[in-house]
Amino acid sequence: MSRIEPKNYITKNKTNVLIRVAHRDDAEQLIEINLKIIEEKLYMLRQPGEATYTKEGEVKNIENLLNCEGTLYIVAQVENNVIGYLDFRNGGLKITKHAGSLSLYILKQSRGIGIGNHLLKALIEWAEKNSLIEKVTLNVFSTNERAQNLYKKLGFTEEGRCPKDMKLENGTYMDSVLMYKFVK
Repeated sequence: MSRIEPKNYITKNKTNVLIRVAHRDDAEQLIEINLKIIEEKLYMLRQPGEATYTKEGEVKNIENLLNCEGTLYIVAQVENNVIGYLDFRNGGLKITKHAGSLSLYILKQSRGIGIGNHLLKALIEWAEKNSLIEKVTLNVFSTNERAQNLYKKLGFTEEGRCPKDMKLENGTYMDSVLMYKFVK
């Protein structure tokens, strides 16, 4: 099972945040985070109206991720509210199990205070201890420089770009930036 020990941190704005494993009771808040970020039209592949989430589906997703040795699903909680999360999924085949990809989402009002940093450090620490995981990867929008700077600060390297990977509503294109970090 993929678990971390819950740990409290103090953010840049002096907020106490708990980083812990996601559990079933988080499902509705996790869906709400996704829907709010989709509405921003900045950092999600889905656009408003394209996402269909159900509580039952999210509970199943949480349980599936918690019961695989190469996956991790963690949340950032302030008081009783989940304000962000990170999920990591390794490859499902023998030749890809050593590597996996992360997704990181934080509510707009909680960005820029260190939540992403704490979630990523928890993932890296877990991956370094997990005998299966050797490489952590991610895709980030080329326009999301704040996220790219955080990833670089934590040792991620740009692996490449997918030019014109996404086409926005206004007809402009955006690249995907592929990044990685070896943990072993």
